[in-house]
Amino acid sequence: MPFFMRLGLLWLLSAFCSASFASIPVGRINAINVQLAAGQYQAAEQSVLMLLDTQQLSADDVIALEALAGGFTAAGLRDQAGTLLSKAAELLDAPQTSSDRATLLRIGASLQALNLRSQAVGILTRGIRITGKDTADSLNAAGFQSLGDLAFETGDLEAADSAYTNSETALEANDLQARAALLVRQIKLAVASADATQTRQHYKAYQRLLGQLTGDANVARMNLNVAASLLTSGESAWAPDITLLIEQSAMIGASDAQLISEVEQMRGQVAALSGQPDAALKMLRLALAGLGSDATPAQTYRLYWQIGKLQAEAGEIDAALTNYERAIANLDQIRGELLQGSTLVFTERVLPVYQGYIELLLEKAQVPGQEGKWLGQVQQTLEGLNAAEILDYFDDNCVLPRDVMSLSNTAVGTAVLYPITLGTRPVLLVRTANGIFRFDLAVDNAELKSMALAFRDAITDPETSLTAYQGQASALFTALLGPAQSLIERSSITTLVTVPSAYLRLVPMAALHDGEDFLVNRYQLATTLGLQLTENASVDNVNSSAFIGGVSDAVQGFVSLPGVETELAELRGALSATPLLNRNFSVANVSSRLSSGNDSIVHLATHGFFDGDHANSFLLAHDDKITLDRLQSTVGARRFTGNPLDLLVLSACETAKGDERAALGLAGVSLKAGARSTVASLWPIADAATSMLMKRFYEELRAGNSKAAALQSAQQMLLSDPEWAHPNYWSPYLLIGNWL
Repeated sequence: MPFFMRLGLLWLLSAFCSASFASIPVGRINAINVQLAAGQYQAAEQSVLMLLDTQQLSADDVIALEALAGGFTAAGLRDQAGTLLSKAAELLDAPQTSSDRATLLRIGASLQALNLRSQAVGILTRGIRITGKDTADSLNAAGFQSLGDLAFETGDLEAADSAYTNSETALEANDLQARAALLVRQIKLAVASADATQTRQHYKAYQRLLGQLTGDANVARMNLNVAASLLTSGESAWAPDITLLIEQSAMIGASDAQLISEVEQMRGQVAALSGQPDAALKMLRLALAGLGSDATPAQTYRLYWQIGKLQAEAGEIDAALTNYERAIANLDQIRGELLQGSTLVFTERVLPVYQGYIELLLEKAQVPGQEGKWLGQVQQTLEGLNAAEILDYFDDNCVLPRDVMSLSNTAVGTAVLYPITLGTRPVLLVRTANGIFRFDLAVDNAELKSMALAFRDAITDPETSLTAYQGQASALFTALLGPAQSLIERSSITTLVTVPSAYLRLVPMAALHDGEDFLVNRYQLATTLGLQLTENASVDNVNSSAFIGGVSDAVQGFVSLPGVETELAELRGALSATPLLNRNFSVANVSSRLSSGNDSIVHLATHGFFDGDHANSFLLAHDDKITLDRLQSTVGARRFTGNPLDLLVLSACETAKGDERAALGLAGVSLKAGARSTVASLWPIADAATSMLMKRFYEELRAGNSKAAALQSAQQMLLSDPEWAHPNYWSPYLLIGNWL
């Protein structure tokens, strides 16, 4: 916890208890707290919205808003907590004092802890004194360090380096503890940047500083963090230094069982780094045994993983599988809790476990006669990995559905495709009613990614020629689906359901070309994060009720969407619904309708944007943005009443260009909204094309056709029209989730 949070916490609590809340009546504060305590979260949210809308607030109310945000945070209502914290920061419009700056930094750190990174960056920056920033200033040092942490978490290593350098400049000369904590971060950054020179320089500086610090628990923990960073370098030359660090920590923290457990694990990792696998295995097993009956899944999964990894490298496949299975089982117990934090947790501590296990399972699947058994386990593990990834993206345990599809009972005529892009050589799994099959692709992962992204660039540009994009569409089809084409054809497949991973989430399968025709003319198509992330049930949408609305005006810096009025006018008749348009399409009105309605269909014709950071993803209301967390707290809450939304349609959304995590967010919007299915676009298209496509889609749906069939018909209609035949116009729309 940053020092300004530690220092401010007790002060905040005491001030909250004694403050008179210059503007906010104590009764309103108490009423909201009572609602939170009673679990009346929607009522509490509405009370806060009304408070912020009707109460004249001043800087004297910052403490009260922070305290309220703490209550919403404790209830797991991150979006509302973020709104309160951001409002509190607004009240400190021009921070004049160190106290104001410390408050802004504290608020920024709270937003960082909520993974509301963009908001945190803006507020932390305001807490930094720009004038004279090259002089010592402990608040500046702390603020820049937090900015560096945020940049590192999002993979912007250059920005992280700049922020840490600024923090170093601003440090007080005698604040040795803060300087050491910064060096720990700089070492981790240098290792991540593969900068051996910087790593060595920062490490030498850290070692020099250690002699001036009191050997306490903080030093022991910093030592282990440095050791962990050096271990990730994979350089055996660091083994003596790592050993020195962990043994120093062991001496300092001899009475700390948790720390000693980590030390014992690291001893095994150092032995492995030094080329002593037998010694490493012995040490890791001793570390595991030493945990005893009080061992937690957080401790054991990492040890099982390390043991399994060493066994796999030694060719002991069966033993390695056993330990990877144990690692996954323990990881599953804490997955949600573990992933509520830095995005680095997933890439550093979760993804490698699943990847190693999947590689072993694929190796076992090469044994004749046992393919189905092992490939079935690969499928199940991929589903678990996708669930972990979506929990990491949304930082939320409550998005996973309950009544989900079967992994093995695939309907006749349907094929479920799992492209596996984890290793060097991609693999395609295909599940049909006749079993599960494996196909090794002829291209490597780097080549497939290059083809996929080049194809995406080609079809998003309506000026790309037919010859150019069709050639790329055929090449990508051959590389990705060509090996399975014979199986798909002889199985009389009519529906292709893709469970894409990584960069393939950016590509619409409908636009692939088999050499004779686009896939949209061959198959009904859908995409999903996984069968066990897809709601099983579906409803008859022939006569179902609908809520429609949108924004055609140019608001909040976004261009106008003149076609929205035509689109909603046509849907008014097709869906027998009265739209909320422009000023009536406010956050309050939309939230109220979404949370209280029983509509099976929700159609939102407004700007939508999906970013690699879910907190930056939103749908545009006329007066503000509707975040994904707000979507979850309104319409998403219906899933717990047994009346979930059946279909969510976002007719004007887009994903951040080339951002795989942004596409993950688009794919996961069904989960956040509690919807069985979502229709949304990867990029924005012409208003006229959207209006035509949506009109046909709903006509087909009302005629009793499945969602997949309805979307196929609508896309085929545009494809057959010379004005809209380019895949830029018809292919970006995806059916996500349940396709029935």
